[in-house]
Amino acid sequence: MELKAVDLTKKFGPKIALDHVNFKLSGPGIVGYLGPNGAGKTTTLKIFSHLLSPSSGSALVNGIDMTKDYQAGLRYVSSLVETPEPYPEFSIKEFLTFIGSIREINPADLEKRISILKKQLSLESLDTKCGTLSKGNKQRVVLAAVLLPDTPILLLDEPTSGLDPAETHDIKRVLKDLGRRKLILMSSHILQEVKELCRMAAVVNNGKLLILDSVRNITLHFGKRKAGVPGLEEAYLKLVRGV
Repeated sequence: MELKAVDLTKKFGPKIALDHVNFKLSGPGIVGYLGPNGAGKTTTLKIFSHLLSPSSGSALVNGIDMTKDYQAGLRYVSSLVETPEPYPEFSIKEFLTFIGSIREINPADLEKRISILKKQLSLESLDTKCGTLSKGNKQRVVLAAVLLPDTPILLLDEPTSGLDPAETHDIKRVLKDLGRRKLILMSSHILQEVKELCRMAAVVNNGKLLILDSVRNITLHFGKRKAGVPGLEEAYLKLVRGV
């Protein structure tokens, strides 16, 4: 399982959202994707999900160029971008069945996957209308939809954003388990979350990739030491602000 960016560039008019970004990620494991708002994180995830096309360069999923054969590439990748919500008028089962049909999952296999994910994510009763769910439970349903195809690569855009501590704990537990067997590229503003979950981190700012390394190395090389313990927060600020 592999994600590879080759001189990946995206422009929106005069604004350069991504500026010749190059990286290669191989799984399994969770890679934190860090940077200020507007740094290019979501744009990257959208390009690898074929929700956007690059202005130049390539986004490769398991060696497949998403601009040339995105249908083949999407067999290996699922994404959660910009925290969508399930359709409120659908029950949980109706929503997951709808997503399964879009992903062309065999009906018998789909039933098995829904059953597995209900237990894995502690979903509410499958007859529950999505519109009645709490934010945390909606997030579980959306994550279940992402996991339905059981692809080896996941692209997650701030998957715990807006959740309360208990909901965040549950989602992190699921992500940690998934990271043992899948490659996950996860954007986040929560550095403690990155320290807990991620083996590697990439930091972007103004569309440029500043560093890609293990969380430990980034912390050791750029973080100040407080009581002998290097800090990822200090490393991050030094990288994006130069302080």
